Amino acid sequence: MASDLFSPAEKAAITWAEHLTERTFREHPEAFSNLKRHYSDAQIVEITMVSGFFNFWNRFVDSLQVDIEESPVMDLFTKSTSIHPEDYKEFMCECWWSPKNGARAG
Repeated sequence: MASDLFSPAEKAAITWAEHLTERTFREHPEAFSNLKRHYSDAQIVEITMVSGFFNFWNRFVDSLQVDIEESPVMDLFTKSTSIHPEDYKEFMCECWWSPKNGARAG
């Protein structure tokens, strides 16, 4: 990854996510070692969880042939380097955790 658009820490996270996605992380232990140079154990767990979640989500919606959201919904998302818990909770309450979807609000 030769781009200067990403810091060494970001490159380590991207490389790790790529190996998780392609299931090649065991053949490339240096990817994990490099990740540990830049992130704490808790951050590595979060990076791994987010990558794993999106791998799951992509396989889930692809297998069920779920269409990508319409543009107005996609416009709600912007490039972000962090997820603020209250923003996430508000988004999930509006979209998924509402009484109309059969779940408890809040």
